Parts: sequence; C-alpha cells; structure tokens
Amino acid sequence: MPECLIVPPSGGAKNQARFVVLVDADAHLLFTLAMLLQRFSYHVCTAKTGEEAWEMIAVAVPSLVVTELALPGMSGLDLLHRLRQDPRTQAVPVIALTGDGAPEVRIRSVRAGFAACLQRPIAAEELYRVVQHAVEPTPRSNIRVYTRLPVTVSGVALACGGGECASVLSEHGMYIRTLAPSPVNTVLALRFTLNGRVIALEAVVLYGHRFGEGPFGEPGMGLKFLRISAEDEEHIRRFIRDEVTQGIEAA
Repeated sequence: MPECLIVPPSGGAKNQARFVVLVDADAHLLFTLAMLLQRFSYHVCTAKTGEEAWEMIAVAVPSLVVTELALPGMSGLDLLHRLRQDPRTQAVPVIALTGDGAPEVRIRSVRAGFAACLQRPIAAEELYRVVQHAVEPTPRSNIRVYTRLPVTVSGVALACGGGECASVLSEHGMYIRTLAPSPVNTVLALRFTLNGRVIALEAVVLYGHRFGEGPFGEPGMGLKFLRISAEDEEHIRRFIRDEVTQGIEAA
C-alpha cells in the first residue's frame, strides 16, 4: 500500500510543504529520497509501484511526481502517459529516476515529457535544484537550512537571546531576524561562528520585512553575500550539506 512519510523538516522549520508523490521499488532508495524531500520542506507520500502511485493520485492530485523508470508492472513511462491522459493530472510535472548512465536515457525521458531525468547516485543539491525548477514559481538554486545563529552586524552583536539572529542560511545569503532591518541596498559587515570557524564577510540587504511579512511572520532582512573568502564559502556549503544529509546515506 502507498504510504505518506511525514518527517519534521531539518532545523525545526514550520511545514510549508507541497505534496510530492515519490515512486520507487527499492525501499532504501525510497526512504532516502523521501527524507531529503522532507528536509526540503515538501510533504512526501511514497509508493513502490506505479499502480500504488496511481491509487494515491486518484485521491489527491500532487504538485509533483518523482518516479523510477524501471518499475515492476506499470513503468514510470506508463505512469507518465496515464497522468497526461487525465485532465486532472495532465499538467503535473513528473521527474524520472534511473540508474542507467547512458546519455540517451535522459534525452528520451525529456522528449517523452518528463520535466527532468535524474541519474543515481543523486546529490542533495541536484535533487533540490531540479525539484525547485519543476514546481516553484520562483525556483531557488541553493538549499536553505533553518537555524538559530548568533551574528554580529557591522560591529553590533544582535541579541540572540531576545530572538535577533540568523534564522535561515544558504550558500550565498541569510535571513536575519531583527526588529530593526537596514534599508535595502545597505552593505553590512557580518561576523558569525559556524561549526567552530569564525566567518567574516560583507553582504547587501535585498529586502526587509515587518511583523507578519517575513519567513513564518518573522520581522527581519534578507541578505546576499558579497565579499567572502573561497574557504569560508566552502565551509558554509559543507555545513549546509551535512545538515541536510545528516543520518541519510547517498541516494
């Protein structure tokens, strides 16, 4: 029977997920990919066959279907064709999964109507980008993790105990929760410690939010990193990858 796997997103983020149906006959791969998608803040329901997936989709139309091509019985391609024949599901994007590394497999998959074709092993960053581009109106290229990170802004240490801190971190920016966001286009000097490493950089304010407007209604400002060393950038990248994949083997 199909299953819905509900796991809290990494970092204790509130659930803002979209509904994804994930189909794979391999139980280990199914669980691994489902956990990653959950940590990207998507609702995930899993099925081991195309028939199980179709039963689930008949009850609730998903935002996205991710399916192995070589399924027992109804193949991933058969499932795609059935989705396209139903007016309720004909616009649902479908991503193919395959262990076949031949370039023609990806080419044939896209020509058949799949939004993309991912070859295993699948890196977390690649899965994130492909899913974002398939379903999000404003797709992101970099994974975000939710955190509570003390930060110093232009020489002033924010009162993390009072709720002012970095609450979202990505490879190229962060969201700082604060009651006094700086004006848009202001360049700020940031300093914070990440896994024992002190990181100092400059960032520009892209936007500011008041109460009820920011992520989860948090007042603050979104920043893009401007000047950062390659070593610090790599350290942030590794931290995010480790946070997302903690306890999960490669897919």
